[in-house]
Amino acid sequence: MNVGSVCTRRIVRIDSGGTLAQAARLMREHHVGALVVTSEAPEGLRVGGIVTDRDLVMDVLARELDGTAVRIGELASREVVSVSENDDLTDAIAAMQETGVRRLLVTNADQQLVGVVSLDDLIDVLASQLDGLAKVIRSGMQREVDEAAAAPPPAPVVLRIPAMGTAGWGKAIA
Repeated sequence: MNVGSVCTRRIVRIDSGGTLAQAARLMREHHVGALVVTSEAPEGLRVGGIVTDRDLVMDVLARELDGTAVRIGELASREVVSVSENDDLTDAIAAMQETGVRRLLVTNADQQLVGVVSLDDLIDVLASQLDGLAKVIRSGMQREVDEAAAAPPPAPVVLRIPAMGTAGWGKAIA
């Protein structure tokens, strides 16, 4: 399975000059935990970073920064990690492990931004695959139970208990 099949194609962006309030509002309106930070360049919009809901909490609120004075471009993570939409999910997981990020930008063959893949997206897919494997195991177990129930009962086994006395028990135990 490739990254392009699981990434979110709806990219929510904010200008690097945007405010924290604008970022929080966009995240809430679009139900996302990250925004792509962009700026105008002669060739068009340019990706300058990514800002997450965690950035807003950890970097602004926890450090008691003045939220009206901080611009998103100052807060955004400049280390933008991307993967190709044709990369395998294991490549995306490896990139997250290597860089310690929870979201990756997804690019096409022309290096254009086409989506975002998050840790949650990958967990959802992998959990679904694990659920499918668990169903295989459960169906196999159920088939065995059904086959056992349909089979004729085994013939009774005659159990002979040796007569009381040490000679009989010794032979049974040995």
